[in-house]
Amino acid sequence: MKIRISELARNEDCEWEHLLSLAKEKLAPDMITGKGKATWINEVGQEILLEAIDVPEAIPVHYNAQVIKVAPNKKYVYAYIRDLKIKVAVLVPKKLSQRLVGKSILIESIEDTNGISYRYRRT
Repeated sequence: MKIRISELARNEDCEWEHLLSLAKEKLAPDMITGKGKATWINEVGQEILLEAIDVPEAIPVHYNAQVIKVAPNKKYVYAYIRDLKIKVAVLVPKKLSQRLVGKSILIESIEDTNGISYRYRRT
């Protein structure tokens, strides 16, 4: 069930502007609807946003991606991220790699000293 960002801010005792900026930074665009105080966050986005309130640096950025094909290593699939307009290798459970082809998935972007890596996030 969706919830307004202003209501979520009231429940968590923080400013809605701060929550809105966190939501735009950390959530996939389809998790957010509306504008300003009338912005709505879906259930998956609410869980991620509540974690990001406590520790904003530790929460990875989320994207929606379309799986194109299985990579030579069965632990990875190639997915196209519409927001960034790039194709990336995404770490997925080996059992799911064949089943995800052609489907839209939620992925996390993790940046470290070696670069950026992507992994599948179950919804």
